[in-house]
Amino acid sequence: MEFDLVVSRGTILDGSGQPGYLADLGILGGKIAAIAGPGALAGRRTLDASSLAVAPGFIDIHSHIDWLLALPDHEDVLAPMVAQGITTVVAGNCGFSPAPVTEASIPLVEHSAEILKDGDLAYRWRSMGEFLDALEGGGLLVNAALLVGHGTLRQAIMGNSPAAPSPGQLAYLCSLARASLREGAFGLSAGLAYTPGVFAHKHELLTLLRTVADEGGVFTVHGRAYTWVSPVYKPLLLGPPHNLRSVRELLGLAEESRARLQLSHQIFIGRRTWPTVPWVLRAIERAVDRGVDAAFDAFPYTVGNTTVNALFPAWVLDDFRARINDPAVLRRLRREFAMFRLLLGLSYADIRLLWGAAPELAELEGLDFEAIAGRLGRSAFDAYVHVARASDGKARVLLNTYSGVDAQDEPLRAVLSHPLCAFETDAILTRRGRHNPASFGTFPRVLGHYSRDLSLFRIEEAVRRMTSLPAERIGLLDVGRIVPGRWADLVIFDPITVADNTTPRRADAPPSGIRAVLITGELVVQDGVLTSKTRQGRLLRR
Repeated sequence: MEFDLVVSRGTILDGSGQPGYLADLGILGGKIAAIAGPGALAGRRTLDASSLAVAPGFIDIHSHIDWLLALPDHEDVLAPMVAQGITTVVAGNCGFSPAPVTEASIPLVEHSAEILKDGDLAYRWRSMGEFLDALEGGGLLVNAALLVGHGTLRQAIMGNSPAAPSPGQLAYLCSLARASLREGAFGLSAGLAYTPGVFAHKHELLTLLRTVADEGGVFTVHGRAYTWVSPVYKPLLLGPPHNLRSVRELLGLAEESRARLQLSHQIFIGRRTWPTVPWVLRAIERAVDRGVDAAFDAFPYTVGNTTVNALFPAWVLDDFRARINDPAVLRRLRREFAMFRLLLGLSYADIRLLWGAAPELAELEGLDFEAIAGRLGRSAFDAYVHVARASDGKARVLLNTYSGVDAQDEPLRAVLSHPLCAFETDAILTRRGRHNPASFGTFPRVLGHYSRDLSLFRIEEAVRRMTSLPAERIGLLDVGRIVPGRWADLVIFDPITVADNTTPRRADAPPSGIRAVLITGELVVQDGVLTSKTRQGRLLRR
């Protein structure tokens, strides 16, 4: 048999975690048609992978690029993702998805997603099924699996109301979630630190999770707290750390509902939060031992992107525009910020403005808030409030002290080393403002720095947690393994030179060592360069 393409003489890391082996891959019709000994297969084209590793295409289990996929030029924005080996993305995370929507909810959804967007969407859809059809009809650079956002559902039914849903509204929430899953979404996501997810409590979440479990979907969730103390739980300084309470709350919901739980970006923010790492990981392990279907994901950096409003408590987010201008509110908020910064070991120098979302803030992008305060001639607190107010809460920031600082990353190493941890970018990638390094170097950093250089895990295990593990957690079929009959989504890389090259001064530096990336059997990246804008990606439906 003559194949369309033979990837010859590579070391196959098949995604199972088992030791690699030398082989040829024969690709026909976009799929892996044969695996044979080195030199055994012939094809119309040959890609020599001698001395290189051949892995399944990497799966980004936590991304926000659903806001880009509907754009006519999304390949121009997403090229860095594919260049680092990502062939499949799981989008719609943290409670935000572009569907389902109503005429009334579109402005609310747009406001919530402002930091995620790179251009205006036409919203030629209303349901999740119509959105998926629109993506499929337009073509995709990468394979995409979508989650439906709890916040988006809530906005479609009850706007940004902080109230608990009425029985009728809750039934409608469940009905809309069920419809979205049946139309192709893989699960439900929630963002319990963002409006309107921050207003949801146990009965609402448990009822929705039972619907998700009944449909066989996954529940991915940005928790209420990632710090040892927060405005969320009372009493403030008594009882278990707040991030541990948050994880226990979510594990309890999963146990009671029997839903599959994916804890999003398991991070530990602030120097004084780092000692809680073993407690949180132990809580997850114990729940899994009891039969809870739970795992988590993390990115390999001590910085992460979020919205400027993520640091505000729920009582400020409720009617934000009025409260951020209320002197009494600001006096209370100033006291709370001072207290929490002291308790957490987090300074304004640890927060950097990536995108200001307002013309007058553009010159401040790239600066931390101590530098911004000096530039504006204000206190750091006043500078932070000014950016939040001027951007209408839409500004994007990069926080430091996520499970470590720079090379002092022992907490992060503990998280990444855990066998229940899948790797993700949490990427907010746009052409506006400055970048998060995760958009450019996540998977090369895991392979190079954490696997090869620090020996935290074998390279085969690193690949497993980039491929088959996220596929299993989300429920993706035909991706994540090198097996005959699966789609030929492949990454060919040099284990000796693969590396993330991003720095604080250049967060958009391309990686090294990613030699080729194939999607559906077609070469889309060679030596870091997008070779074609032909869209080879597939819309994945549950």
